[in-house]
Amino acid sequence: MTDRGERRFHQLVIAGGFGLTLIMAWIKAAPWLITLVVLVLAAGSITPGWSLARRFHRYFVSPLYPAGPTEDSDSFLRADALLSVIAFAGAVFVFAGVPPLGWALVGLTTLNLLMDGLADAAPLRHLLDRAFRQCFPRE
Repeated sequence: MTDRGERRFHQLVIAGGFGLTLIMAWIKAAPWLITLVVLVLAAGSITPGWSLARRFHRYFVSPLYPAGPTEDSDSFLRADALLSVIAFAGAVFVFAGVPPLGWALVGLTTLNLLMDGLADAAPLRHLLDRAFRQCFPRE
């Protein structure tokens, strides 16, 4: 169980990092920046304690506000893991010389994180939830 505000802060910080790399797409270091943001997203999807954004929220932002509602973080961690794979594939395509496809994948990742962080309306997370409920029903 994690704090909803912490999860949203994490998603919006990662989306902001991807957004900055999209804005700086013409810079030669942009694929490396994508890879760095992907590593932060992947680390946070393995366990919430490894996320730099979540730690920042926990130690600096959270003391300023009262504790918000908690939620089950399993579906969000699965979605973050899949989004990190998609964004890493985008970085690989940019490195390989197919930048339109790579930047499109990074843009879709950014859009999905923004939708989930702002409105809890990420289609990828909902599809993963439905698939996992069918494969592993709770008793």
